[in-house]
Amino acid sequence: MGASKGKLALEKALPELARDGKVSPESLGTIFTGYAGGDNNLMTPHQLQKLMRNIVSIQKGVGEKIYQEGLAIFRATPGYKQMGFLERGLLNTSISAMKTTIFLAFSTASDFYTNLTNIRAIHSKISPDGRITKEVFIKSAPGVIAYELGKHNLVVAADLFEKFNKA
Repeated sequence: MGASKGKLALEKALPELARDGKVSPESLGTIFTGYAGGDNNLMTPHQLQKLMRNIVSIQKGVGEKIYQEGLAIFRATPGYKQMGFLERGLLNTSISAMKTTIFLAFSTASDFYTNLTNIRAIHSKISPDGRITKEVFIKSAPGVIAYELGKHNLVVAADLFEKFNKA
């Protein structure tokens, strides 16, 4: 099956998890099987590390897309178009600094999940006995992953952006 199928399931499940804190058991099963290598395998800390780093990568991609769409909408406003050369230069410098600050959270989270000690702590939150089976993953992982997303400010409200953009 491979991690690529697990990553595809993860990409579909993350918006659901960020929005509601819940994911369907089928999606969780596919994610587990993709990263652990099979239904009957145990998920190791290294496999969990890959999963968490993929979560950061996916959320960063969604955040970048929202940032670019928001910036395009702003640059299309009459107020922006009426600005002079210096005003636009100062504004673009401020926007660049803001982007750096916002995306620093993703770099920090990526560094956090690189540290195996931190991954082992997350591993033990999912399964205190250290054995993450498919059933344990389906039961415990959504809450732990949602907590980790919030802890590192990685909840990207793509659904809210789309909702407000359509209004």
